[in-house]
Amino acid sequence: MAITSDDIKLMQPERLTDNDDGGGQMTGREVVDGDINNLFEDISRVDRTYGEVSLRKSFLKVDTDTADLYLDAHSIISAQPLDPNVTGLLFTTQNFYDERAGARQRVESFVVPGPVTGLALRGNQLQGQRSVICFAPTVNNVTAPEIGETLLLQEGEDLSTQQFIKILNVTTTTETFTYQVNNGDIRTFTADQYILELSAELKQDFPAADPSPKPGGPSLIYSTQPATSAKYYGSTSLATAASGGDLAITVADTFAPIIPTASNETPVIDQRPGGYVSQVVAIGPNPVSIPVTIGAGDVSTLPTAVVPGSVSFSLGGETYTDKGGVFVAAGGGAGNLDGATIDYGSGLIAWEGAGSGSVTLNYRPGALRQQIPNTGRIDIDESNRNFNYVLSLDPAPSPLSLHLSYQYLGKWYTLADDGTGSLVGNGSGQVNYATGSVIATLQAQPDAGSVIFYRWTDASIYLQDPDAYDGVIPLSIQLGAAKVVAGSVTLSWDVSGSPKTATDVAADGAITGDATGRINYSAGEIDLTTALNADGDVAVEYTHKDDADQTSTVTVPDNDDQSDIIIETAAGIEPGSVDFTILKSVERKVVNGVGQVLSTSYISQSHWITDNGDGALLNRRDLDVVGTVNYSTGQLVVAGATFLKQVNG
Repeated sequence: MAITSDDIKLMQPERLTDNDDGGGQMTGREVVDGDINNLFEDISRVDRTYGEVSLRKSFLKVDTDTADLYLDAHSIISAQPLDPNVTGLLFTTQNFYDERAGARQRVESFVVPGPVTGLALRGNQLQGQRSVICFAPTVNNVTAPEIGETLLLQEGEDLSTQQFIKILNVTTTTETFTYQVNNGDIRTFTADQYILELSAELKQDFPAADPSPKPGGPSLIYSTQPATSAKYYGSTSLATAASGGDLAITVADTFAPIIPTASNETPVIDQRPGGYVSQVVAIGPNPVSIPVTIGAGDVSTLPTAVVPGSVSFSLGGETYTDKGGVFVAAGGGAGNLDGATIDYGSGLIAWEGAGSGSVTLNYRPGALRQQIPNTGRIDIDESNRNFNYVLSLDPAPSPLSLHLSYQYLGKWYTLADDGTGSLVGNGSGQVNYATGSVIATLQAQPDAGSVIFYRWTDASIYLQDPDAYDGVIPLSIQLGAAKVVAGSVTLSWDVSGSPKTATDVAADGAITGDATGRINYSAGEIDLTTALNADGDVAVEYTHKDDADQTSTVTVPDNDDQSDIIIETAAGIEPGSVDFTILKSVERKVVNGVGQVLSTSYISQSHWITDNGDGALLNRRDLDVVGTVNYSTGQLVVAGATFLKQVNG
């Protein structure tokens, strides 16, 4: 009687569990086709969240009453589970009696032990450690362990103590050890010491003897080599339809996961390690007044960003100011504005609390700027795990820009300044915006082997000229034509019926008379810095040139010794017509309190330079004289000692 496919049955082992003793030899219980959970249990919520590997052993049996010869039997996975997060694979250990622990060892044995290395453990390595310390005498020329390498620890000849360790990081030092010889003499030897950071903690203690130049010890370190200990069989789907006679097919994937992992790779491009930090920069020395209506649930949007700590107003006989994004009364509490908040960057105020009414709100306007931050770090080891850390930041941080992160039990926590000098978040502390002194108190001691990372921006690159604002609103006049002839400008207006005038009579770019200011001859732009109080329009008379511009591009060589920059152009330059841009690279160093340079960066600055019509080159950024122009020869000289002067380190 022929053997049919119905006679080939799948049989259960002794124990269908994921315990270490799961599996065992074959039983007479059949795995009935179509029965739910006939091999595997339902997937729990915990397993679906964290991942799980379930191993089940089964046997093929030819179940007949005869001794007929069968050609062969095989098993396949004809289709993968419908759940995209579940994958099925087949493999065999070629062992009729083995249990789950042995099958698991086969899965995990992607490498096998090799010969003993020349490394020896330094001191007892204890269960739970995520790093081990080992050494090798320098004279032995032992190959240093590498990141990504897998080694094997074993105590003596006890195979049950074997543990494979994968190296994540290696720290190398040179040490000198002493040892005693047979006659009692004390000698020394030099060794390379390695601290190996591991991917998993040690599962048991590994004892070690005192350092000695002789090999050996209670525990040994073995090298490993790759091994194909198990072959896995599964199934996949076609990526494109196949036809009869095809010599090649395209499948969706040739890999399947075996060990679940919670990690995922996400490529990130065009990002800076320190990121970007937004800061509010004051745009004027004086506050402004804005009428606002206060009521629970109301929202007020101020026209500009707000300088932290500059807000004040009176409500219900109580004076309120801002502190760290909230409002406080004179006594320090929130009063009738409990829950009200202000976003300094957007100027958005969300009102809450029992207070209501119409008030005049005073604040100092600012501008929101995004800036690449300065960064620093503190490497944490057993010797400096503390709750309190003191920093001396140079340059001093601007309000709302300091962020400090630390790691505790593998999780990151953050502190940030609130704009008033206090550190808030997962800890507390204070920051002095004037001196750069910071004291940070963490909620827990950071993990050994981690880092404290901090970043901040400084406001020193934004300078306010104290003479640029005297309470008078500046006035800019754009003339209808550029290339103004130096000395030809006359402004006329009336104040209470009395005629007033101002001119550039000196032809040096200065406007003098009943109003003062400056003129950019090349662009045809007049900036007045005194009030006109004109009865009506201001009349401007001037002469301009219609000649075509002559342009040239000059490459300026690297200059780090502050030498003059000489630019040769065509002879016969019209006074007031020079207009060019030059790029200057500014080096910025971040130094800690002991003078150690923490970071160095370079900022490219574009400077717009024109002549004043009287032979001087002006930097339009601050109207400083930065060089000279010879109108006859066409030679421009940018004074290195002035233009390339050192500022702010």
